[in-house]
Parts: sequence; C-alpha cells; structure tokens
Amino acid sequence: MSDGGSSYCISRSPGSNEFFLARNMSQGGRLLEIIVSQLAALIDSIQEFSRDKRDLKDNALRAISHALNETYLYYRDIEHGKPVNLDSQKQLSIYWSAAAIPLRHINEELALICEFKSEYWVNPENWSDEQIHEHGIALNDLRMKYRALVSPVRSRIHGPRSRIEPKVR
Repeated sequence: MSDGGSSYCISRSPGSNEFFLARNMSQGGRLLEIIVSQLAALIDSIQEFSRDKRDLKDNALRAISHALNETYLYYRDIEHGKPVNLDSQKQLSIYWSAAAIPLRHINEELALICEFKSEYWVNPENWSDEQIHEHGIALNDLRMKYRALVSPVRSRIHGPRSRIEPKVR
C-alpha cells in the first residue's frame, strides 16, 4: 500500500495473532498501525473470552455428567439389592448442588433443576412422583437436558424409558 509516497504493509506473524506494519510510514501509516494494534488486542480478547466460555461450559457439563452417573450407579446398586444408603444420598445432594453452580452461566433453568435435585436427595421420601415431574427432576428428563447441551443434534436420540424416578424407599 502507499500513503503519500510512504509505503507500508500489514502482515501477520506466522503462528500468532500479532500484526505488524513496515517502518517507513507517514503519519497516516502510524495511525493505521495503532488501529491494527488495537484490533489485534481486541481479537486476542475475543479469542480468550471464547476459550473461557468453552471451558466454563465444559466444567458445567462435567459436573452434571458426574452427578448423573453417580445417581445412576446408586440406583443400580439399589436395584441389585443394596440397602438405601444415607451417606450416598448425602453425596448425591452435594454432586447435584455442585453441578448447579457452573450451570447457572450457561443454562439457568437447568441449574435450578439441579438445585431441586439436590434438595430431593436431602430427603427423597418427601417427594411424590407428581412433585418430581413438576420440578423437572426425573432422572431421564435430566439426562435428556444434559444431552441437549452436549450435542443439540444428537439429543433427539432417546435412551431407554423408565419410571419418573426409580424408587429408593
């Protein structure tokens, strides 16, 4: 490019987002250098924000996946004859509450449902099937919401149907 006799070029450093201009610039070229520098900084900020948002979503998905898996494992144990375990129920309450925290940044509704699921595990005997359905905390429903976050296209693939919530009573 040329600007009143001075020549300059805009280039990108290989393997980075840094831009640079040739040294022989007029006043307009220096202004352009400042603009390009600020634009490069903005691009870096946008990329960092995008990376942070992706990490936040991954952490939220990891937390709900852990809570789901631990809950399914607990129900498996109950179905195989193990007695109800209050310590396990306490731990499930903690897992669901922990899942709600990062989820609030990506899906407030699901975060609230996880919080209800945490409350459920404090005392599952106090929840009727109607309340479980009303609060959206049936395990299969939660799994489907989780899958919709993981892969919106694949979430239409349904797993096996089950009761509203397996009984632990």
